[in-house]
Amino acid sequence: MELHSLFTIIMISKQSLTRSTILKMGIWITLIIIAVTVVNYWRVMSNLELQIVEQLDKYITEQGHRESSLFILSEDNHVIFKQEFLFRLKQMGNEVPRERFNKIFQAQEDGTVRMHPHFFNGFKQPDSSAIIKGLTGFIGQNVTLTDNMIQRIIIIFDMLTTFGPAWAAWQDRFPNLYVSMPENILLQYWIDTPWGLDAPADIKLGDKIWVAIADKKHNPTREALWTGVYHDPIAKDWMVSYVTPVDVNDQHLITIGHDILLNELFERAVDVHLEGACNIIFREDGRLIVHPDKIEEIRDKDGKIDIPDTGDPHLITIFQQVTTLKPGQVVINDTEYDEYLAVTKIDGPDWYFVTVYPKSQLAEFAFNTARFILIVGVISLFIEMIILLLVLRWQVTLPLQEFLGATQQIAAGDFNIEATQHLPLSRCDEIGELAHSFNSMAGQLQTSFDTLDGKVIKRTSQLDDKIAELTQTRKKLVESEKMASLGGLVAGVAHEINTPIGIAVTAASTLADRTTDAATAYDNKQLKGSALKTYFNLAKTSSNLVLNNLNRASELIQSFKQVAVDQSNLDKRSFAVKKYIQDILINLKSHLKKTPHQITVNGDEQIEINSYPGAFSQIMTNLVMNSVRHAYLKGEAGNLHFELKWDSEHLMVEYSDDGCGIPTENRDKIFEPFFTTARAKGGTGLGLHIVFNLVTQKLQGTIDVQSKVGVGTTFILNFPLQQ
Repeated sequence: MELHSLFTIIMISKQSLTRSTILKMGIWITLIIIAVTVVNYWRVMSNLELQIVEQLDKYITEQGHRESSLFILSEDNHVIFKQEFLFRLKQMGNEVPRERFNKIFQAQEDGTVRMHPHFFNGFKQPDSSAIIKGLTGFIGQNVTLTDNMIQRIIIIFDMLTTFGPAWAAWQDRFPNLYVSMPENILLQYWIDTPWGLDAPADIKLGDKIWVAIADKKHNPTREALWTGVYHDPIAKDWMVSYVTPVDVNDQHLITIGHDILLNELFERAVDVHLEGACNIIFREDGRLIVHPDKIEEIRDKDGKIDIPDTGDPHLITIFQQVTTLKPGQVVINDTEYDEYLAVTKIDGPDWYFVTVYPKSQLAEFAFNTARFILIVGVISLFIEMIILLLVLRWQVTLPLQEFLGATQQIAAGDFNIEATQHLPLSRCDEIGELAHSFNSMAGQLQTSFDTLDGKVIKRTSQLDDKIAELTQTRKKLVESEKMASLGGLVAGVAHEINTPIGIAVTAASTLADRTTDAATAYDNKQLKGSALKTYFNLAKTSSNLVLNNLNRASELIQSFKQVAVDQSNLDKRSFAVKKYIQDILINLKSHLKKTPHQITVNGDEQIEINSYPGAFSQIMTNLVMNSVRHAYLKGEAGNLHFELKWDSEHLMVEYSDDGCGIPTENRDKIFEPFFTTARAKGGTGLGLHIVFNLVTQKLQGTIDVQSKVGVGTTFILNFPLQQ
């Protein structure tokens, strides 16, 4: 119940130290378990690969010796049999045992001569009590028996009765022993298989592979040979034969033969193998002898399956790798099919015996081992987490809960910790030291809080006074900047008006003088027609000068009046943006005429905005004067450009210059109050700050700046058309 309650507390408190510690420890231990499992998997896999290669080497070597022993023994038997035959033939000399031959063989109605059946069923040797079974003999049709042939037949008969029982004592090794003669004659020792009695009368022994392989046509070198795999229809069994031709004076006398039954070899190759592996046997020329998946196919095709013609890419790859094996190499690492190939040769027929071992067997074993380690690790992790949970419960969680209660009490203003909380003051570890320090801190906090309130009130009052003072100073500076701008505007307009007024006064004064002269001449009756005409021309010219210049002065005054009133008036009205910017530039002409700068305004004349013209004028004035004062060196000509764009709801003003640009490190500071790079020249750092405040607060717009040193600066302003 206690453990269950602890789990419940931990899960409810998502920020629990115990929970986070358990989770972190669990994650780290899990990662360690996974890492150990992976490392162990690869270690086991590496060891298994070394072991299986060694095991395959040993296994395939033993299999090669085992399967070769029978074939080697057969070859040794033939050497002995051949020597004994030649010895007996020489010893017989000219003796012809025809009477004995007639007792052993009987003529048959089918034209053949066959050995008497009782030699197969069992007979006693004259000089021995042992019963001999399994002898049969066959002499084909139309065979004329000569003395030499009878001599060879009797010698063969005697040798079969001697060697046959001895060599066939283990029928799983040599089930038979036979001797054929090129005259279509065969004598054989084979227990339970009456081959000579059952052979068809018209059989031609020379057509059989186990006879034909020894004739001079097919074996001109006269060496002992192994046949291929074949199925004997009389014996009804799969076999391979070892035949040795015996010649005397270039005359082929006999052929010695051993049949080795292959059923047991097939069964051993298919059934006796390493776990998960399989065995394959094939000839060097690619003739397939044994394959666990192709046994029926081999039988159906009478053993005549060549690997290159099967179309099986896996089997073809095995054949190619085995036949190109380096000398001394036993195990092949087949990376294409992820398997090992252990190779040996069966001495005698020189067959390849190949064990195919898939690497998946190793991976499965390694995986099972790694899985076991992982399961044990997970169980260990679970036990460790429970133990860790209990330790944290008593050693950390409960003391921290007491500290948590104490901190909540202090947060509520109650500093009497010792009387209300049971901190672990008796512990001698870090938790105990923390408890003493916490208790001492509570006392110090109580003392500090008793004196803190008065200090806070006093400091707050002082801070409010300073904030009010700074606010007032800032307002005065901003207002001063505005008035300075307005004063500059007044000075500029006064300078502009002075020229047309001066011209008008001069023209009016000249006209007055000429009028006085004309009046005097008229009074003295001295006024001539030509003089009167001259006076009229002068009066017309002077009147035009006075009228035009007074109209120009009137326009300047009207423009100044509108802009000046707008800058001092906070009322909102509709105005044409392009025309208004041009009026602002007229009022700034006194500042601009001293510079070689060119100012252009591009935009639709019909663009109107319902906003605060005073604030708008202040913004445009400050932007232009900012460029004039900071963007260019003295005497340097520049291009200042206004681009006006609008849609159904917004006005966008792009103001740009091609001056020196703003360094990257200053770009984010230009709208800050009192930031200026020209304080030594009288800059206040409020110009762009006023622009920013007017745009974002008064006109409810946005302002952005883009600048590149040496290229210029662009201010992008967006305003709502209606406010």
